[in-house]
Amino acid sequence: MTDSELLEKGYFAKELPPPFQTKMFAEKLTHIKADWKAITIAKEKESKADKDVFKEKFWESKWVIHSIPKVGFSRRLLGIPNPFHQAILTKSIIDKWAEIETIFNKSTITNSKPIQDITGNRALKSINTFGEFKKECLISSFDKLFEVKTDVSRYYGTIYTHIIPWIIHSKSVAKSKRKDTSLLGNLLDKNLREGNSGQTLGIPIGPDTSLVIAEIIGCTLDEMVQKKFKTSIKGFRYIDDYYIYCESQADAEKVFKFIQSIFAEYQLDINEEKTKITKSPFPFETDWSIELGTFTFRKHPQSQQTDIERFVSVAFKNAKNNPKDSVLNFAISILKNISLFDESWKLYQSLILKIALTEPVTLPVVAQILVSYRPKVEKLKVKSVVENIIKEHTLKGHHFEVAWALWICKEFEIKLPDTIAELVFNSNDVISILIALDLKNNNLINSTVSIAQIEADLTTESLMDEKWLLTYEAITQGWVPTPKIKTIKDNEYFGLLHTYQVQFYDKDKTVTPFKLTSPNDPKQAQITSTTEIKYEAPKQERKLGVTTTSGDDY
Repeated sequence: MTDSELLEKGYFAKELPPPFQTKMFAEKLTHIKADWKAITIAKEKESKADKDVFKEKFWESKWVIHSIPKVGFSRRLLGIPNPFHQAILTKSIIDKWAEIETIFNKSTITNSKPIQDITGNRALKSINTFGEFKKECLISSFDKLFEVKTDVSRYYGTIYTHIIPWIIHSKSVAKSKRKDTSLLGNLLDKNLREGNSGQTLGIPIGPDTSLVIAEIIGCTLDEMVQKKFKTSIKGFRYIDDYYIYCESQADAEKVFKFIQSIFAEYQLDINEEKTKITKSPFPFETDWSIELGTFTFRKHPQSQQTDIERFVSVAFKNAKNNPKDSVLNFAISILKNISLFDESWKLYQSLILKIALTEPVTLPVVAQILVSYRPKVEKLKVKSVVENIIKEHTLKGHHFEVAWALWICKEFEIKLPDTIAELVFNSNDVISILIALDLKNNNLINSTVSIAQIEADLTTESLMDEKWLLTYEAITQGWVPTPKIKTIKDNEYFGLLHTYQVQFYDKDKTVTPFKLTSPNDPKQAQITSTTEIKYEAPKQERKLGVTTTSGDDY
């Protein structure tokens, strides 16, 4: 894999709406690097004062922050690093990949080692899915009575970047050679800090590079557990989830205390709420996932409507009783796979919109369903729901919900009232503001709605702070009334991106529809049970991400 390939599919978080992409950046990367090298060589011939100004400009940058829901009231903060520093980190990882793989191979218990994603969905993926991880735990723990489950609290957000060299090279070596960037740990530590305003706490959630960093730490901790307990336990890890199987309560307690001690040594906080020692027998899945996953939809128009109504009612009951689980996200993945009779559409549409309004984490799937059934969609109903979502969540700083609601407006050419558009433009939500500017450019927001304050914030300095994406795209897309190309050109790196016509927002992108199946087609088997639906049971008893079936957790 090259750094271009890693940047193309592994830079922006998968939870962002469709227009946000890095393909153009990756395609032009070779030219950008060559021209940037020429610029830096030329700068070396200038006065010390000019060189210092140049270096200071690119010394550090800040992430764009994008808040996304888990379930209930809990949130995750995605990070979208500046392309200048993300390209540097990516190259470091690619250049050191052989050494990194050596670290990965130290672990015999990891189920999340990064490998190239040949499907093309991402640059990298974990070697197993969370479902495969859980299955392996069940298969291999047959002769152990006790299960130890634990994980790291807010893993990505609490990683202290200095522990990366500590854990790879030992604390003594890392501290005695802290400026030696030929050491992998020091290099990664430096790259991460430079891309996060010099901060040592946290790595960005979203980029595939963070999966690599997390796995470097995880595999090294795995090696410590393996050496300590050798063959007396059976262990499995997925990202920050540890499932350890032991013969006795005493052994289980020893394992837990050891894991707790190594977490503490490397300044990682154990998630006490999610930590437990359990003796068999114990359930492998929650009651609600079994109930929903085995629900049968009958093959008759009237019966199907009754079943859809009952299924959603059961889903709502379980969501209310299990507020910390992604019940409705799991439910919408099942509803998506129904071969729908025409007579069921009106009820089906209202219920999926009700689910979106109740639990907006489902919006990406709901958007795909609506796009797939586009000719049948009642725009006025969709308009009412997305307006309510935008009004409720903009003031709360819930970026994900607002961004996806706005993107549905783009997909269905829904025009927003001025008052709602003003709420978005007056927020600090970079992703949503860009989509709203796109809507305004397409006359889906009135031209009279002011963006004067946004325009005032677009400066050369903001190209290296948390508004870099808004500054670059708003100007290069021509979405601000006053031409401000000089703002871009005054930053040598972003000036190069502009020269090569790089965009991070593709206004022609759309949600990809899925293929509809007809229940009247005798060749098409009606989906009636969980075994015929392409999804995995979600994570239970723990933090759940936006994509319920992926098992991703940070």
